[in-house]
Amino acid sequence: SQFQDDCSRGACYPPSDDLLLGRAQQLQASSTCGLTGSEVFCTPYHQRTMKCCPCDSRNPNSQLAHTVQEVLSTSRPDRWWQSRKGENPVTLQLDLNNLFQLDNLMLMFKGPRPSALVIERTLDDGRTWQPALYMATDCEQAFPGVPTRTPLALDQIYCYTLPPTGTNPYQDHTIEFSPLRQYAYVQAPNSQKIEVSGLTGLRVRLTELGDVPRLPGRALSRFYALKEMRVIGSCMCHGHANRCLPEEYNNPLSCDCQHNTAGVNCERCADLYNDLPWRPAEEGNPHTCKRK
Repeated sequence: SQFQDDCSRGACYPPSDDLLLGRAQQLQASSTCGLTGSEVFCTPYHQRTMKCCPCDSRNPNSQLAHTVQEVLSTSRPDRWWQSRKGENPVTLQLDLNNLFQLDNLMLMFKGPRPSALVIERTLDDGRTWQPALYMATDCEQAFPGVPTRTPLALDQIYCYTLPPTGTNPYQDHTIEFSPLRQYAYVQAPNSQKIEVSGLTGLRVRLTELGDVPRLPGRALSRFYALKEMRVIGSCMCHGHANRCLPEEYNNPLSCDCQHNTAGVNCERCADLYNDLPWRPAEEGNPHTCKRK
């Protein structure tokens, strides 16, 4: 959804920001190289030669460390997260502990891009997870039975075919995901589409290591590595707020509710304003709660 600060005419939405900022400790990786000791990784170098470098994450501040917190946009230059060699599948998980709206997810991979991955969301703080998008270089082989056509209904998901990596799979590759863009061809109001962007947690499940070229001598290492991750979104207010209130005194980030609504996510009518059933705001109709 685009930022809309005028709540008087209909749905309004808070401005988006990177939900990872300030939540580095809520991001976890199931595999990180060098946590128990130094590991050596070999990657291509000039003209069919290779270079081998260590990873040692026992001290997160070391130049040789590649912990998952290095994927934040505020991280130092030339820093990245890297998994252990050959480990598969690997999961990156962000726990938000409250309902948010995802506008866009950006993943900038370093080294061989994954051949298959699944983006998943949870609405119950990680008790259950639902796939939001499958991605693969070969969807039918990686995820048999998952449709490859663009969804035409809000309850449909599909597999997006990743473009070829080109002659050098070790170049940086960026993958983006937008829930609303995915359902651009669905005939439904934006207020309904926004519901599919809601989440209390986000998980990226890397399920197939990328292919690496064959070089004479020592084998090249296969691993997952992510240079940057951005989770662009805002507090979920169902179209009833144009700003998020700051987190204070251990209270979760909440909406500055308009239209006589209330709750952390403006998910109900305010007290004494229950003359009509609560509804999400729509373009041109705020569905303002009315006093009895």
